[in-house]
Amino acid sequence: MARDGRRMPPLGAGRKPAGLALLGWLDDPRAPRLCRVSGPPGAGKSHLLAWLVRGCTTEAVPGGRRIHAVLPAAGATVRTAVWSLGRQLDLVAHAAGPLIEAIAADARPTLVCVPGLDAAEDPAALVTGLLDPLLRLPGVRLVVEAATGGAADGAFTAVPAPAVLELGDPQWTDRARFEQWAAARGADAAAYPLPGPALGTPAAPPAPVPPAGTDLRAAGEEALSALWRAAAAAGDPGPPAADPLLYALADPVPVTAAVERRDDALARAWRAAGPAVIEEPDPAVRAAVLRTRLLGADTTAAAAAAVLAQLPGPWSGRWARWEGADPDWPGPAVAVTGGTGPYLSQVLVADPTGAVRTFDAATGRRVGAVVVPAPRPLRGLAVTAGGSVVLLDAWGRAELVVPAEPRPGLEPYGLMTALDAVRAAAGDGPAGGPGGGLSAVAAIGGLADSAPAFGDAAGAVHWYEGGKVASERLHHGPVTALAGTALGGGPLTGPEIPLLASGGFDGAVRLWGPRSGPMPEPSDRRGCPVTAVAAGAMSAGPVVAAAWSDGLVRVRDLGTGRVVDVRTGSEVWSLALAGTLLVLGMPDGLAAVDTRR
Repeated sequence: MARDGRRMPPLGAGRKPAGLALLGWLDDPRAPRLCRVSGPPGAGKSHLLAWLVRGCTTEAVPGGRRIHAVLPAAGATVRTAVWSLGRQLDLVAHAAGPLIEAIAADARPTLVCVPGLDAAEDPAALVTGLLDPLLRLPGVRLVVEAATGGAADGAFTAVPAPAVLELGDPQWTDRARFEQWAAARGADAAAYPLPGPALGTPAAPPAPVPPAGTDLRAAGEEALSALWRAAAAAGDPGPPAADPLLYALADPVPVTAAVERRDDALARAWRAAGPAVIEEPDPAVRAAVLRTRLLGADTTAAAAAAVLAQLPGPWSGRWARWEGADPDWPGPAVAVTGGTGPYLSQVLVADPTGAVRTFDAATGRRVGAVVVPAPRPLRGLAVTAGGSVVLLDAWGRAELVVPAEPRPGLEPYGLMTALDAVRAAAGDGPAGGPGGGLSAVAAIGGLADSAPAFGDAAGAVHWYEGGKVASERLHHGPVTALAGTALGGGPLTGPEIPLLASGGFDGAVRLWGPRSGPMPEPSDRRGCPVTAVAAGAMSAGPVVAAAWSDGLVRVRDLGTGRVVDVRTGSEVWSLALAGTLLVLGMPDGLAAVDTRR
Protein backbone atom coordinates (compact mmCIF):
# COMPACT_ATOMS: atom_id res chain seq x y z
CA MET A 1 0.00 0.00 0.00
CA ALA A 2 1.36 3.40 -0.96
CA ARG A 3 1.46 6.20 1.59
CA ASP A 4 -1.50 8.00 -0.01
CA GLY A 5 -3.69 4.90 0.28
CA ARG A 6 -3.40 3.83 -3.37
CA ARG A 7 -2.56 0.17 -3.70
CA MET A 8 0.77 -0.86 -5.21
CA PRO A 9 1.36 -4.35 -6.64
CA PRO A 10 2.81 -6.98 -4.27
CA LEU A 11 6.58 -6.86 -3.85
CA GLY A 12 8.10 -10.17 -2.76
CA ALA A 13 11.44 -11.40 -1.44
CA GLY A 14 11.19 -9.10 1.61
CA ARG A 15 11.80 -6.04 -0.55
CA LYS A 16 9.19 -3.79 1.08
CA PRO A 17 11.93 -1.51 2.55
CA ALA A 18 13.39 -1.00 -0.93
CA GLY A 19 9.95 -0.31 -2.39
CA LEU A 20 9.14 2.23 0.33
CA ALA A 21 12.51 3.88 -0.26
CA LEU A 22 11.73 4.32 -3.96
CA LEU A 23 8.28 5.70 -3.22
CA GLY A 24 9.79 8.03 -0.66
CA TRP A 25 12.22 9.32 -3.28
CA LEU A 26 9.33 9.95 -5.65
CA ASP A 27 7.38 11.83 -2.99
CA ASP A 28 10.25 14.04 -1.79
CA PRO A 29 10.60 17.23 -3.87
CA ARG A 30 13.97 17.87 -2.18
CA ALA A 31 15.44 14.52 -3.21
CA PRO A 32 18.15 14.37 -5.92
CA ARG A 33 16.59 14.16 -9.38
CA LEU A 34 18.60 11.01 -10.17
CA CYS A 35 18.01 7.74 -8.33
CA ARG A 36 20.31 4.87 -9.23
CA VAL A 37 19.18 1.33 -8.38
CA SER A 38 22.31 -0.77 -8.00
CA GLY A 39 23.42 -4.16 -6.74
CA PRO A 40 25.24 -7.35 -7.77
CA PRO A 41 23.79 -9.82 -10.28
CA GLY A 42 20.69 -11.48 -8.91
CA ALA A 43 19.88 -8.58 -6.58
CA GLY A 44 16.50 -8.04 -8.22
CA LYS A 45 17.17 -4.61 -9.74
CA SER A 46 15.04 -5.23 -12.81
CA HIS A 47 12.29 -6.81 -10.71
CA LEU A 48 12.15 -3.76 -8.43
CA LEU A 49 11.91 -1.33 -11.36
CA ALA A 50 9.27 -3.48 -13.04
CA TRP A 51 7.25 -3.31 -9.80
CA LEU A 52 7.60 0.47 -9.77
CA VAL A 53 6.49 0.73 -13.41
CA ARG A 54 3.44 -1.47 -12.82
CA GLY A 55 2.33 0.66 -9.91
CA CYS A 56 3.18 4.14 -11.20
CA THR A 57 2.07 4.36 -14.82
CA THR A 58 -1.73 4.41 -14.51
CA GLU A 59 -3.96 7.49 -14.72
CA ALA A 60 -4.82 7.17 -11.01
CA VAL A 61 -1.23 7.71 -9.89
CA PRO A 62 -0.57 11.12 -8.27
CA GLY A 63 1.24 13.54 -10.57
CA GLY A 64 4.53 13.62 -8.68
CA ARG A 65 4.77 9.84 -8.63
CA ARG A 66 3.65 9.06 -12.14
CA ILE A 67 6.23 7.58 -14.54
CA HIS A 68 5.86 9.24 -17.93
CA ALA A 69 8.21 7.06 -19.97
CA VAL A 70 10.02 3.74 -19.64
CA LEU A 71 13.22 3.29 -21.63
CA PRO A 72 14.46 -0.33 -21.66
CA ALA A 73 18.11 0.44 -22.36
CA ALA A 74 19.36 -3.06 -23.26
CA GLY A 75 20.87 -2.80 -26.75
CA ALA A 76 19.70 0.81 -27.15
CA THR A 77 21.68 3.54 -28.87
CA VAL A 78 21.24 7.25 -28.34
CA ARG A 79 19.20 7.34 -31.55
CA THR A 80 16.75 4.58 -30.59
CA ALA A 81 16.45 6.00 -27.07
CA VAL A 82 15.49 9.38 -28.53
CA TRP A 83 12.88 7.77 -30.76
CA SER A 84 11.41 5.76 -27.90
CA LEU A 85 11.25 8.64 -25.42
CA GLY A 86 9.75 10.91 -28.06
CA ARG A 87 7.05 8.37 -28.88
CA GLN A 88 6.12 7.98 -25.21
CA LEU A 89 6.18 11.71 -24.48
CA ASP A 90 4.00 12.62 -27.50
CA LEU A 91 6.88 14.19 -29.40
CA VAL A 92 8.55 13.53 -32.75
CA ALA A 93 12.34 13.78 -32.56
CA HIS A 94 15.17 12.26 -34.57
CA ALA A 95 18.06 13.54 -32.43
CA ALA A 96 18.74 14.28 -28.79
CA GLY A 97 18.98 18.06 -29.17
CA PRO A 98 15.45 18.64 -30.53
CA LEU A 99 14.00 16.17 -28.02
CA ILE A 100 15.63 17.96 -25.09
CA GLU A 101 14.48 21.34 -26.44
CA ALA A 102 10.89 20.09 -26.72
CA ILE A 103 10.91 18.69 -23.18
CA ALA A 104 12.46 21.91 -21.88
CA ALA A 105 9.67 23.93 -23.53
CA ASP A 106 7.05 21.91 -21.65
CA ALA A 107 6.59 23.13 -18.09
CA ARG A 108 5.23 19.79 -16.87
CA PRO A 109 7.50 17.50 -14.80
CA THR A 110 8.87 14.42 -16.54
CA LEU A 111 9.79 11.16 -14.77
CA VAL A 112 11.64 8.54 -16.80
CA CYS A 113 12.51 4.98 -15.73
CA VAL A 114 15.56 3.38 -17.38
CA PRO A 115 15.99 -0.37 -16.73
CA GLY A 116 19.12 -2.19 -17.95
CA LEU A 117 21.32 0.85 -18.51
CA ASP A 118 24.53 -1.17 -18.25
CA ALA A 119 23.31 -3.33 -21.15
CA ALA A 120 22.96 -0.43 -23.60
CA GLU A 121 24.93 -0.53 -26.83
CA ASP A 122 27.28 2.05 -25.27
CA PRO A 123 26.12 2.90 -21.72
CA ALA A 124 28.43 5.89 -21.26
CA ALA A 125 27.45 7.34 -24.64
CA LEU A 126 23.77 6.98 -23.79
CA VAL A 127 24.33 8.88 -20.55
CA THR A 128 26.47 11.67 -21.99
CA GLY A 129 24.45 11.97 -25.21
CA LEU A 130 20.94 11.94 -23.74
CA LEU A 131 20.32 11.08 -20.09
CA ASP A 132 22.72 13.53 -18.47
CA PRO A 133 21.55 16.45 -20.68
CA LEU A 134 17.97 15.57 -19.72
CA LEU A 135 18.91 15.81 -16.04
CA ARG A 136 20.09 19.36 -16.62
CA LEU A 137 16.44 20.29 -17.14
CA PRO A 138 14.95 21.18 -13.74
CA GLY A 139 11.67 19.35 -14.37
CA VAL A 140 13.22 15.97 -15.26
CA ARG A 141 13.84 13.09 -12.86
CA LEU A 142 15.37 9.70 -13.72
CA VAL A 143 15.36 6.37 -11.92
CA VAL A 144 17.92 4.10 -13.58
CA GLU A 145 19.22 0.58 -13.15
CA ALA A 146 23.01 0.87 -13.17
CA ALA A 147 25.64 -0.92 -11.09
CA THR A 148 28.04 1.01 -8.90
CA GLY A 149 31.30 1.38 -10.79
CA GLY A 150 29.68 0.30 -14.07
CA ALA A 151 30.17 2.00 -17.43
CA ALA A 152 27.17 4.26 -16.92
CA ASP A 153 27.81 5.18 -13.29
CA GLY A 154 30.68 7.62 -13.76
CA ALA A 155 29.17 9.27 -16.83
CA PHE A 156 26.47 11.11 -14.88
CA THR A 157 27.55 14.65 -13.99
CA ALA A 158 24.35 16.74 -13.94
CA VAL A 159 23.36 15.48 -10.47
CA PRO A 160 26.57 15.34 -8.42
CA ALA A 161 25.09 13.40 -5.46
CA PRO A 162 22.36 11.05 -6.74
CA ALA A 163 20.23 8.88 -4.51
CA VAL A 164 21.57 5.32 -4.57
CA LEU A 165 19.56 2.23 -3.69
CA GLU A 166 22.17 -0.52 -3.33
CA LEU A 167 20.15 -3.73 -3.21
CA GLY A 168 23.13 -5.74 -1.97
CA ASP A 169 22.85 -3.81 1.30
CA PRO A 170 20.73 -5.80 3.83
CA GLN A 171 18.90 -2.66 5.03
CA TRP A 172 16.71 -2.79 1.92
CA THR A 173 15.45 -6.35 2.54
CA ASP A 174 13.35 -7.57 5.47
CA ARG A 175 15.13 -10.76 6.63
CA ALA A 176 12.06 -12.45 8.13
CA ARG A 177 9.97 -11.89 5.03
CA PHE A 178 12.85 -12.93 2.80
CA GLU A 179 13.09 -16.22 4.71
CA GLN A 180 9.32 -16.77 4.43
CA TRP A 181 9.50 -16.05 0.71
CA ALA A 182 12.44 -18.46 0.31
CA ALA A 183 10.73 -21.24 2.29
CA ALA A 184 7.59 -20.98 0.18
CA ARG A 185 9.70 -21.56 -2.95
CA GLY A 186 12.19 -24.09 -1.64
CA ALA A 187 14.89 -21.46 -2.14
CA ASP A 188 18.13 -20.98 -0.21
CA ALA A 189 17.47 -18.44 2.54
CA ALA A 190 21.21 -18.24 3.23
CA ALA A 191 21.56 -16.15 0.05
CA TYR A 192 19.91 -13.21 1.87
CA PRO A 193 19.51 -10.46 0.68
CA LEU A 194 19.87 -11.63 -2.96
CA PRO A 195 16.79 -13.34 -4.43
CA GLY A 196 18.51 -14.47 -7.63
CA PRO A 197 21.14 -16.70 -5.97
CA ALA A 198 18.49 -17.91 -3.52
CA LEU A 199 16.44 -19.25 -6.40
CA GLY A 200 19.49 -20.60 -8.21
CA THR A 201 18.50 -18.55 -11.26
CA PRO A 202 19.70 -20.44 -14.35
CA ALA A 203 21.92 -18.77 -16.88
CA ALA A 204 20.15 -17.03 -19.72
CA PRO A 205 19.53 -19.29 -22.72
CA PRO A 206 21.76 -18.72 -25.72
CA ALA A 207 20.50 -16.23 -28.24
CA PRO A 208 18.59 -17.81 -31.13
CA VAL A 209 20.59 -18.30 -34.29
CA PRO A 210 18.95 -18.26 -37.74
CA PRO A 211 19.11 -21.70 -39.36
CA ALA A 212 21.92 -22.01 -41.87
CA GLY A 213 21.05 -22.45 -45.55
CA THR A 214 17.47 -21.29 -45.29
CA ASP A 215 15.61 -18.12 -46.22
CA LEU A 216 16.44 -15.54 -43.53
CA ARG A 217 13.07 -13.88 -44.08
CA ALA A 218 11.39 -16.99 -42.66
CA ALA A 219 13.57 -17.18 -39.55
CA GLY A 220 11.24 -15.22 -37.28
CA GLU A 221 11.67 -11.90 -35.47
CA GLU A 222 13.58 -13.27 -32.48
CA ALA A 223 16.20 -15.02 -34.59
CA LEU A 224 16.55 -12.10 -36.99
CA SER A 225 16.95 -9.68 -34.12
CA ALA A 226 19.77 -11.86 -32.77
CA LEU A 227 21.39 -11.72 -36.20
CA TRP A 228 21.22 -7.91 -36.22
CA ARG A 229 22.62 -7.77 -32.65
CA ALA A 230 25.55 -9.90 -33.73
CA ALA A 231 26.08 -7.63 -36.74
CA ALA A 232 26.09 -4.56 -34.49
CA ALA A 233 28.63 -6.18 -32.17
CA ALA A 234 30.85 -7.05 -35.12
CA GLY A 235 30.54 -3.55 -36.58
CA ASP A 236 29.51 -4.97 -39.96
CA PRO A 237 25.85 -5.67 -40.85
CA GLY A 238 26.87 -7.66 -43.92
CA PRO A 239 24.29 -8.91 -46.46
CA PRO A 240 21.21 -8.19 -44.27
CA ALA A 241 21.84 -4.45 -44.70
CA ALA A 242 20.88 -4.76 -48.37
CA ASP A 243 17.58 -6.59 -47.78
CA PRO A 244 14.78 -4.15 -46.85
CA LEU A 245 12.51 -6.94 -45.61
CA LEU A 246 15.07 -7.92 -42.97
CA TYR A 247 14.84 -4.38 -41.60
CA ALA A 248 11.08 -4.64 -41.22
CA LEU A 249 10.99 -8.21 -39.86
CA ALA A 250 13.33 -7.64 -36.90
CA ASP A 251 13.28 -5.61 -33.69
CA PRO A 252 14.07 -2.01 -34.74
CA VAL A 253 16.58 -1.45 -31.90
CA PRO A 254 19.30 -3.91 -33.05
CA VAL A 255 18.62 -3.04 -36.70
CA THR A 256 19.37 0.61 -35.97
CA ALA A 257 22.50 -0.20 -34.00
CA ALA A 258 23.82 -2.35 -36.85
CA VAL A 259 23.33 0.28 -39.59
CA GLU A 260 24.28 3.30 -37.47
CA ARG A 261 27.28 4.22 -39.65
CA ARG A 262 25.84 3.36 -43.06
CA ASP A 263 24.87 6.15 -45.47
CA ASP A 264 23.04 4.34 -48.27
CA ALA A 265 19.45 5.11 -49.27
CA LEU A 266 18.01 2.22 -47.26
CA ALA A 267 19.77 3.15 -44.02
CA ARG A 268 18.84 6.82 -44.43
CA ALA A 269 15.21 5.93 -45.03
CA TRP A 270 15.25 3.67 -41.96
CA ARG A 271 16.59 6.46 -39.76
CA ALA A 272 13.97 8.85 -41.12
CA ALA A 273 11.26 6.29 -40.33
CA GLY A 274 12.67 5.65 -36.85
CA PRO A 275 10.15 7.52 -34.66
CA ALA A 276 7.34 5.61 -36.40
CA VAL A 277 8.82 2.11 -36.27
CA ILE A 278 10.48 2.10 -32.83
CA GLU A 279 7.38 1.09 -30.86
CA GLU A 280 5.51 -0.59 -33.74
CA PRO A 281 4.97 -4.35 -33.17
CA ASP A 282 3.60 -5.21 -36.63
CA PRO A 283 6.29 -5.96 -39.26
CA ALA A 284 3.83 -5.15 -42.06
CA VAL A 285 3.31 -1.65 -40.67
CA ARG A 286 7.08 -1.19 -40.25
CA ALA A 287 7.44 -2.22 -43.89
CA ALA A 288 4.78 0.31 -44.97
CA VAL A 289 6.58 3.12 -43.14
CA LEU A 290 9.99 2.23 -44.59
CA ARG A 291 8.54 1.83 -48.08
CA THR A 292 6.92 5.27 -47.91
CA ARG A 293 10.22 6.84 -46.86
CA LEU A 294 11.90 5.23 -49.90
CA LEU A 295 9.35 6.51 -52.43
CA GLY A 296 10.61 9.31 -54.65
CA ALA A 297 14.29 8.56 -54.06
CA ASP A 298 16.78 6.87 -56.43
CA THR A 299 16.28 3.68 -58.45
CA THR A 300 17.93 1.54 -55.76
CA ALA A 301 15.47 2.90 -53.22
CA ALA A 302 12.59 2.27 -55.62
CA ALA A 303 13.63 -1.37 -55.93
CA ALA A 304 13.78 -1.69 -52.15
CA ALA A 305 10.31 -0.14 -51.90
CA ALA A 306 8.98 -2.74 -54.33
CA VAL A 307 10.38 -5.54 -52.17
CA LEU A 308 8.67 -4.12 -49.07
CA ALA A 309 5.31 -4.23 -50.85
CA GLN A 310 5.45 -8.02 -50.31
CA LEU A 311 4.28 -7.35 -46.71
CA PRO A 312 0.82 -5.81 -47.22
CA GLY A 313 -0.20 -3.70 -44.26
CA PRO A 314 -3.33 -1.72 -43.34
CA TRP A 315 -2.11 1.23 -45.43
CA SER A 316 0.40 1.86 -48.19
CA GLY A 317 2.29 4.81 -49.61
CA ARG A 318 1.46 5.79 -53.20
CA TRP A 319 3.89 8.64 -53.88
CA ALA A 320 6.19 10.89 -51.89
CA ARG A 321 8.55 13.83 -52.24
CA TRP A 322 11.17 13.97 -49.49
CA GLU A 323 13.70 16.64 -48.60
CA GLY A 324 17.13 15.79 -49.95
CA ALA A 325 15.82 12.99 -52.18
CA ASP A 326 13.60 14.82 -54.67
CA PRO A 327 14.39 18.02 -56.61
CA ASP A 328 10.67 18.87 -56.68
CA TRP A 329 10.31 18.73 -52.90
CA PRO A 330 8.06 21.75 -52.26
CA GLY A 331 9.60 22.71 -48.93
CA PRO A 332 7.96 22.28 -45.53
CA ALA A 333 4.22 21.81 -46.15
CA VAL A 334 2.59 24.21 -43.70
CA ALA A 335 -0.79 23.88 -45.45
CA VAL A 336 -2.28 21.40 -47.92
CA THR A 337 -5.74 21.32 -49.49
CA GLY A 338 -7.53 19.40 -52.19
CA GLY A 339 -8.43 21.37 -55.31
CA THR A 340 -11.65 21.97 -57.21
CA GLY A 341 -12.70 24.11 -60.15
CA PRO A 342 -9.52 24.94 -62.12
CA TYR A 343 -7.56 22.88 -59.56
CA LEU A 344 -9.66 19.72 -59.91
CA SER A 345 -7.66 16.51 -59.17
CA GLN A 346 -4.82 18.57 -57.74
CA VAL A 347 -3.50 19.34 -54.28
CA LEU A 348 -2.30 22.79 -53.34
CA VAL A 349 0.71 23.04 -51.03
CA ALA A 350 1.90 26.17 -49.20
CA ASP A 351 5.46 26.51 -47.89
CA PRO A 352 6.62 28.73 -44.98
CA THR A 353 7.14 31.73 -47.28
CA GLY A 354 3.55 31.69 -48.51
CA ALA A 355 4.32 30.30 -51.98
CA VAL A 356 1.59 27.91 -53.18
CA ARG A 357 2.41 25.10 -55.60
CA THR A 358 0.10 22.56 -57.21
CA PHE A 359 0.62 18.82 -57.65
CA ASP A 360 -1.31 16.07 -59.36
CA ALA A 361 -3.16 14.28 -56.55
CA ALA A 362 -2.83 10.81 -58.07
CA THR A 363 0.87 10.86 -58.92
CA GLY A 364 2.48 13.73 -57.03
CA ARG A 365 3.70 15.26 -60.31
CA ARG A 366 4.37 18.99 -60.11
CA VAL A 367 1.69 20.89 -62.09
CA GLY A 368 2.22 24.59 -61.46
CA ALA A 369 1.76 27.35 -58.92
CA VAL A 370 -0.84 29.80 -57.66
CA VAL A 371 0.14 33.42 -58.22
CA VAL A 372 -0.10 34.92 -54.74
CA PRO A 373 0.20 38.71 -54.43
CA ALA A 374 2.60 39.67 -51.63
CA PRO A 375 3.25 36.14 -50.29
CA ARG A 376 3.51 35.89 -46.52
CA PRO A 377 3.64 33.01 -44.01
CA LEU A 378 0.41 31.02 -44.01
CA ARG A 379 -1.39 28.89 -41.47
CA GLY A 380 -4.35 27.80 -43.62
CA LEU A 381 -5.33 27.15 -47.23
CA ALA A 382 -8.65 26.26 -48.89
CA VAL A 383 -10.26 26.20 -52.35
CA THR A 384 -13.92 27.15 -52.82
CA ALA A 385 -16.29 25.51 -55.29
CA GLY A 386 -15.73 28.36 -57.73
CA GLY A 387 -11.97 27.96 -57.64
CA SER A 388 -11.04 30.89 -55.40
CA VAL A 389 -8.06 30.12 -53.17
CA VAL A 390 -8.52 31.28 -49.59
CA LEU A 391 -5.26 32.13 -47.83
CA LEU A 392 -5.16 32.48 -44.04
CA ASP A 393 -1.88 33.99 -42.93
CA ALA A 394 0.05 33.46 -39.72
CA TRP A 395 -1.55 36.58 -38.20
CA GLY A 396 -5.12 35.44 -38.85
CA ARG A 397 -5.76 37.60 -41.92
CA ALA A 398 -7.66 36.07 -44.84
CA GLU A 399 -7.20 36.83 -48.54
CA LEU A 400 -8.85 35.57 -51.73
CA VAL A 401 -6.99 34.67 -54.91
CA VAL A 402 -9.75 34.65 -57.55
CA PRO A 403 -9.38 32.59 -60.75
CA ALA A 404 -9.59 34.27 -64.15
CA GLU A 405 -13.09 32.87 -64.72
CA PRO A 406 -14.80 32.39 -61.35
CA ARG A 407 -17.98 30.39 -61.22
CA PRO A 408 -21.27 32.11 -60.28
CA GLY A 409 -22.64 32.13 -56.75
CA LEU A 410 -20.61 33.63 -53.95
CA GLU A 411 -17.60 34.29 -56.19
CA PRO A 412 -15.96 36.67 -55.44
CA TYR A 413 -17.93 39.53 -53.85
CA GLY A 414 -20.23 37.25 -51.91
CA LEU A 415 -17.15 35.60 -50.45
CA MET A 416 -15.83 38.93 -49.22
CA THR A 417 -19.20 39.70 -47.63
CA ALA A 418 -19.21 36.30 -45.93
CA LEU A 419 -15.64 36.76 -44.78
CA ASP A 420 -16.39 40.13 -43.19
CA ALA A 421 -19.40 38.64 -41.41
CA VAL A 422 -17.37 35.74 -40.05
CA ARG A 423 -14.60 38.04 -38.86
CA ALA A 424 -17.15 40.16 -37.02
CA ALA A 425 -18.62 37.06 -35.39
CA ALA A 426 -15.13 36.01 -34.29
CA GLY A 427 -14.48 39.42 -32.76
CA ASP A 428 -12.09 40.42 -35.53
CA GLY A 429 -11.92 43.46 -37.80
CA PRO A 430 -12.94 43.64 -41.49
CA ALA A 431 -11.09 41.68 -44.12
CA GLY A 432 -8.72 44.52 -44.90
CA GLY A 433 -7.91 45.34 -41.28
CA PRO A 434 -5.62 43.79 -38.69
CA GLY A 435 -6.25 40.13 -37.94
CA GLY A 436 -5.49 37.72 -35.13
CA GLY A 437 -8.72 35.93 -34.17
CA LEU A 438 -9.04 33.47 -37.06
CA SER A 439 -6.87 30.36 -36.72
CA ALA A 440 -8.12 27.83 -39.33
CA VAL A 441 -10.02 27.77 -42.61
CA ALA A 442 -11.87 25.18 -44.71
CA ALA A 443 -14.02 25.21 -47.83
CA ILE A 444 -16.49 22.63 -49.10
CA GLY A 445 -15.91 22.24 -52.80
CA GLY A 446 -19.10 20.23 -53.32
CA LEU A 447 -21.38 23.07 -52.22
CA ALA A 448 -21.41 25.67 -54.98
CA ASP A 449 -22.90 28.50 -52.92
CA SER A 450 -21.07 27.91 -49.63
CA ALA A 451 -18.58 30.30 -48.09
CA PRO A 452 -15.41 29.16 -46.33
CA ALA A 453 -15.71 28.11 -42.69
CA PHE A 454 -13.29 29.46 -40.12
CA GLY A 455 -12.06 28.47 -36.67
CA ASP A 456 -10.79 30.97 -34.17
CA ALA A 457 -8.35 31.27 -31.30
CA ALA A 458 -11.16 31.07 -28.73
CA GLY A 459 -12.21 27.56 -29.81
CA ALA A 460 -15.22 28.46 -31.98
CA VAL A 461 -16.07 27.43 -35.56
CA HIS A 462 -18.05 29.83 -37.80
CA TRP A 463 -20.22 29.01 -40.81
CA TYR A 464 -21.87 31.60 -43.11
CA GLU A 465 -25.09 30.73 -44.89
CA GLY A 466 -28.19 32.64 -45.93
CA GLY A 467 -26.74 35.97 -44.89
CA LYS A 468 -26.13 34.79 -41.33
CA VAL A 469 -23.20 33.38 -39.36
CA ALA A 470 -23.71 30.27 -37.23
CA SER A 471 -21.03 29.78 -34.56
CA GLU A 472 -20.30 26.94 -32.13
CA ARG A 473 -17.61 26.82 -29.47
CA LEU A 474 -16.23 23.32 -29.99
CA HIS A 475 -12.83 23.40 -28.26
CA HIS A 476 -11.09 24.52 -25.10
CA GLY A 477 -8.35 26.67 -26.52
CA PRO A 478 -7.67 27.51 -30.17
CA VAL A 479 -9.05 25.67 -33.17
CA THR A 480 -5.87 24.35 -34.79
CA ALA A 481 -7.34 22.64 -37.87
CA LEU A 482 -10.54 22.64 -39.91
CA ALA A 483 -11.91 20.64 -42.84
CA GLY A 484 -15.24 20.14 -44.53
CA THR A 485 -17.07 17.88 -46.94
CA ALA A 486 -20.53 17.58 -48.53
CA LEU A 487 -22.75 14.60 -47.78
CA GLY A 488 -25.62 13.15 -49.77
CA GLY A 489 -26.99 14.89 -52.81
CA GLY A 490 -28.64 13.61 -55.99
CA PRO A 491 -32.20 13.16 -57.29
CA LEU A 492 -33.11 10.54 -54.70
CA THR A 493 -31.36 11.88 -51.63
CA GLY A 494 -32.02 15.62 -51.87
CA PRO A 495 -29.54 18.49 -51.63
CA GLU A 496 -26.08 18.03 -50.30
CA ILE A 497 -25.45 18.94 -46.66
CA PRO A 498 -22.23 20.24 -45.13
CA LEU A 499 -20.12 18.48 -42.49
CA LEU A 500 -17.27 20.25 -40.71
CA ALA A 501 -14.47 18.52 -38.80
CA SER A 502 -12.36 20.59 -36.43
CA GLY A 503 -9.26 19.87 -34.40
CA GLY A 504 -8.08 21.76 -31.37
CA PHE A 505 -5.13 22.48 -29.15
CA ASP A 506 -7.10 20.45 -26.59
CA GLY A 507 -6.44 17.26 -28.61
CA ALA A 508 -10.09 16.79 -29.59
CA VAL A 509 -11.64 16.21 -33.01
CA ARG A 510 -15.21 17.52 -33.27
CA LEU A 511 -17.87 17.05 -35.96
CA TRP A 512 -20.53 19.63 -36.76
CA GLY A 513 -23.23 19.72 -39.43
CA PRO A 514 -23.71 23.51 -39.28
CA ARG A 515 -27.37 23.26 -40.22
CA SER A 516 -27.93 21.45 -36.91
CA GLY A 517 -26.13 21.05 -33.60
CA PRO A 518 -22.63 19.58 -33.24
CA MET A 519 -22.09 16.02 -32.08
CA PRO A 520 -22.10 16.11 -28.25
CA GLU A 521 -18.84 14.21 -27.85
CA PRO A 522 -15.55 14.36 -29.76
CA SER A 523 -15.15 11.78 -32.48
CA ASP A 524 -11.59 11.38 -31.17
CA ARG A 525 -9.42 12.80 -28.43
CA ARG A 526 -5.77 12.34 -27.51
CA GLY A 527 -3.38 13.95 -25.06
CA CYS A 528 -1.58 16.25 -27.49
CA PRO A 529 -2.70 19.02 -29.87
CA VAL A 530 -4.35 18.29 -33.20
CA THR A 531 -2.17 19.62 -36.03
CA ALA A 532 -4.35 18.84 -39.06
CA VAL A 533 -7.71 17.40 -40.13
CA ALA A 534 -9.21 16.32 -43.44
CA ALA A 535 -12.72 15.20 -44.40
CA GLY A 536 -14.20 13.48 -47.42
CA ALA A 537 -17.26 11.57 -48.56
CA MET A 538 -16.88 7.95 -49.69
CA SER A 539 -19.49 5.49 -50.91
CA ALA A 540 -20.06 4.11 -47.39
CA GLY A 541 -20.18 7.53 -45.74
CA PRO A 542 -17.88 10.29 -44.50
CA VAL A 543 -14.21 9.76 -43.72
CA VAL A 544 -12.37 11.98 -41.24
CA ALA A 545 -8.59 12.03 -40.81
CA ALA A 546 -6.77 13.79 -37.99
CA ALA A 547 -3.11 14.30 -37.14
CA TRP A 548 -1.64 15.08 -33.75
CA SER A 549 1.64 16.71 -32.76
CA ASP A 550 3.26 13.34 -31.98
CA GLY A 551 3.08 12.34 -35.66
CA LEU A 552 0.05 10.02 -35.46
CA VAL A 553 -2.53 10.27 -38.23
CA ARG A 554 -5.83 8.49 -37.59
CA VAL A 555 -8.23 7.83 -40.45
CA ARG A 556 -11.76 7.08 -39.29
CA ASP A 557 -14.38 5.79 -41.74
CA LEU A 558 -17.64 6.90 -40.13
CA GLY A 559 -19.65 4.68 -42.48
CA THR A 560 -17.94 1.36 -41.78
CA GLY A 561 -16.31 2.11 -38.42
CA ARG A 562 -12.88 1.15 -39.72
CA VAL A 563 -9.95 2.99 -38.13
CA VAL A 564 -6.42 3.08 -39.54
CA ASP A 565 -3.44 4.65 -37.80
CA VAL A 566 -0.59 6.00 -39.93
CA ARG A 567 2.86 7.24 -38.91
CA THR A 568 5.70 8.17 -41.24
CA GLY A 569 8.37 9.25 -38.75
CA SER A 570 7.64 12.99 -39.11
CA GLU A 571 5.21 15.39 -37.55
CA VAL A 572 2.26 16.03 -39.86
CA TRP A 573 1.41 19.71 -40.29
CA SER A 574 -1.41 19.44 -42.84
CA LEU A 575 -3.76 16.91 -44.44
CA ALA A 576 -5.97 16.68 -47.52
CA LEU A 577 -8.24 13.92 -48.81
CA ALA A 578 -7.93 13.72 -52.59
CA GLY A 579 -10.25 11.01 -53.83
CA THR A 580 -9.19 7.83 -52.06
CA LEU A 581 -5.71 9.15 -51.18
CA LEU A 582 -4.74 10.99 -48.02
CA VAL A 583 -2.02 13.58 -48.64
CA LEU A 584 0.27 14.34 -45.70
CA GLY A 585 2.13 17.64 -45.49
CA MET A 586 5.23 17.42 -43.28
CA PRO A 587 8.25 19.57 -42.45
CA ASP A 588 10.47 17.27 -44.51
CA GLY A 589 8.15 15.88 -47.14
CA LEU A 590 4.87 15.46 -48.94
CA ALA A 591 3.37 11.97 -49.23
CA ALA A 592 0.13 10.32 -50.32
CA VAL A 593 -1.10 7.14 -48.65
CA ASP A 594 -3.97 4.78 -49.41
CA THR A 595 -5.79 3.37 -46.38
CA ARG A 596 -8.18 1.11 -48.31
CA ARG A 597 -7.83 -2.60 -47.59
